[in-house]
Amino acid sequence: MRELGVDSRFIDPTKDGAEDRGIPVATWDWAVDADIIVSHSGYDGTPIAKTDQPVVLCCHGRPYNSMSIENRPKGPPIYSFMYNKNYDDRLKAVVTFWPEHVKYHEVMFPDKLIECVQSPVNLEEWTDGPARYKFNGKGGDINVVCTDTWRADGGPWLPLNAFALWARDNSGAKLHLYAISPNGLGGYKAIVKRIKKDGNMGEAVGWVEKGLKEIYRSADLVVTGNSIDTRTVREAMACGCNVLKVNGMVGLATDFSVALSQTRERTRAQAESRFNPKVTAVQFKRILENL
Repeated sequence: MRELGVDSRFIDPTKDGAEDRGIPVATWDWAVDADIIVSHSGYDGTPIAKTDQPVVLCCHGRPYNSMSIENRPKGPPIYSFMYNKNYDDRLKAVVTFWPEHVKYHEVMFPDKLIECVQSPVNLEEWTDGPARYKFNGKGGDINVVCTDTWRADGGPWLPLNAFALWARDNSGAKLHLYAISPNGLGGYKAIVKRIKKDGNMGEAVGWVEKGLKEIYRSADLVVTGNSIDTRTVREAMACGCNVLKVNGMVGLATDFSVALSQTRERTRAQAESRFNPKVTAVQFKRILENL
């Protein structure tokens, strides 16, 4: 957006004058004089809650997961917040990255404009390169990675089970798990034990010191149970690592074979076409101009 001439800033009174990923950080005073407020996590109870600017709400999160969070003991009422925002006259539009979620937002915001923009990835940060990560000595002939966040609507259930079956005919394959929940493996530990017993378990950690870029550049494949283009999908593809979206347990041999056969160059080119942040910026700017 800033490259298109829009003076957009993050608001954080505790970090005034700082930068966040190259974007300047300002105070509430700056926001009060802005033309439009773009909100992701809500704006009630802040100094801009009672101003007159139009508001755009970016619902990038997954609706089912937002609802399930509210089901937890003392869980924040995220979905109730969305319900109430439908009756806020300042809210002019709801924006999402995911076309798959538009209908859910139409349920919660029947009186608002619902728009979808292309999901982006930083193509300059996430790039292909030398395969230097060695998976802490636990690599295999084929290194398959799962970095799904452990959420109620998109955990690693499908990719773990799919890999376990496929790997029985591919003994040199290793599965590497990252971004494991702070609460541990939970019920997934039994599946992980089975994969380990079969000789196909590699590295399994929550945090990687060198970051995911090196992992994606070194992996042969990323598996995910998500059907949407999550960060895992976009960032892995930008690093040239192909992604297999596991939709079920039928046809696994073909699914894995096709996914592993695609070149890194082609995968990177697809990321450049599908997740170009400049395209996202143009689409979002058009929404703001038409409010």
